[in-house]
Amino acid sequence: MSFPEEIVWDKINDGWTRMSRKQRFLWEAIKRMPEEWQLRGFSRCWVVALMGPTVIYYNHHEEGFELSTWYQYGYIEQYQGFQYGLEQAVQRQLDILDLGYDAGPRGSAPIPGEYKKS
Repeated sequence: MSFPEEIVWDKINDGWTRMSRKQRFLWEAIKRMPEEWQLRGFSRCWVVALMGPTVIYYNHHEEGFELSTWYQYGYIEQYQGFQYGLEQAVQRQLDILDLGYDAGPRGSAPIPGEYKKS
């Protein structure tokens, strides 16, 4: 079962209202119509922006926007679980542009196993 596109649009619109002017300028340049891509090793997720080798996608498992590299159209390479709002994901892309490289943070896919509750 696919995650509803209508909810993705709600998340996009909510994030847009919180964006700064600089974030909105970048957003206008990189946004795309939401399109489902395969998140390697997981289900499909909605890609909402594309800039060079980077996509911004909505990870409905973690309920947030994430950044990932992509090498093949239609496939998201990296599972992320930072649960960014759209404006935060766009700001992270702005930070990468300002620095000239991705300083992180970095994450990994969920690791199966049992964990103690705090």
